[in-house]
Amino acid sequence: MKRTLVFLTLILFFSSLAFSQNLEQKAKIGNVQAMHDLGKEYYSGIGRLQNKASALTWFERAANKNHIESMYCTAQMYDKGESTKVDLRKAFNFYLLAAEKGHFASQLIVAQKLEKGEGVTKSNSRAYLWYRVCAERDEMLACRKLGDYFKEGKVVPKDHSQAKFWYEKAVEQNDVEAKASLAYLYITDEGIAPNFQKAKELNQEPLKELIPTSFFVEGMINKYEAGEANKKAAFEYFLKSKQFGIEQSNYHLAMMYYNGEGTPKNISQALKIMETLPSYYDNEIGYIIANAYKNGEGVEVDEAKAIENYKKSANADNVEACRALAEIYKAGWGVKKDIKESRAWQQKADMLEVPIYKR
Repeated sequence: MKRTLVFLTLILFFSSLAFSQNLEQKAKIGNVQAMHDLGKEYYSGIGRLQNKASALTWFERAANKNHIESMYCTAQMYDKGESTKVDLRKAFNFYLLAAEKGHFASQLIVAQKLEKGEGVTKSNSRAYLWYRVCAERDEMLACRKLGDYFKEGKVVPKDHSQAKFWYEKAVEQNDVEAKASLAYLYITDEGIAPNFQKAKELNQEPLKELIPTSFFVEGMINKYEAGEANKKAAFEYFLKSKQFGIEQSNYHLAMMYYNGEGTPKNISQALKIMETLPSYYDNEIGYIIANAYKNGEGVEVDEAKAIENYKKSANADNVEACRALAEIYKAGWGVKKDIKESRAWQQKADMLEVPIYKR
């Protein structure tokens, strides 16, 4: 029995050796599949001694002869610096070659690298196109990424209904980050009907997983629920989401400080945050800041800053800011008295109150 086992082992050994030698001969005379298979053997150490440098050599030779899987393997080795220095540009170029020939994994990696600018010039527009290719076959990450593009209006027009469509595709595959983003859409009232109950349900798992967007969502849910405990919870969630870089939190924190909602009233702190907000908020926030500088609320009276912020607000079509400027120029407060300028601001205020203009 032992002799039989030894004999069979020897047969298998010499058969394997013959196969390996035959494979190497085929690779050396230009058989592309043999080149790839030889690369795999050197990479894994199955069939011959492991030698990743030789693996890269054979993968790259096969890749240069249009072997798709070898393109991907070569890209991976340059990407990770296996048996060679990390070369992100070479890695990207091989991923791109494979992606253009329909290699699924490479297509997603190309999209990610274009988005981050790894080994290639950053290009959100090119990244979007590759994510779209992947999303069309229901690739989970790509579906979420398309949702992000439409939610943020990055490269494509901002469209929350499209964002919802793609997030739902990712949620169907249990993508936790997509759940948080979909919950966000349900509480922002932009483009889709608000649904706080749906947002609550979607946000449970992301909150446990500490997904940054989930803290903002939870803040919004608590902010609009009755009770002081909810307001305090909302304030804490907005603080956490701000720490994670969710910029929308700043507006809500500023207003909660300003109104003493969920936290002691602190106009000075509110104004500090308000002055960092983007121009999107000028209509409302510009007017609040202007009043603070005019009346010395939380800051020293500053006529120039008051007028500057009234103008920001008025140019964003705030009626009260227009009226305030009309009074300022009429009275000559902080500026040279100018009846013509006063009338211009008053006329704009009157026009803004016409229903057809408010459409």
